Amino acid sequence: VSSERRKEKGKESEVFYELAHQLPLPHNVTSHLDKASIMRLTISYLRMRKMLSP
Repeated sequence: VSSERRKEKGKESEVFYELAHQLPLPHNVTSHLDKASIMRLTISYLRMRKMLSP
């Protein structure tokens, strides 16, 4: 893997890590999620907020 690709993957992982920690879940849960799980939980959370907003 090229160093550019490695940097890109690092930035991507950092964004997912940040997104996971914005979810209303305990840190010990969010720190063990994979990227697909983070996306699924984020989408579910946003849908729930949309349904509950006036």
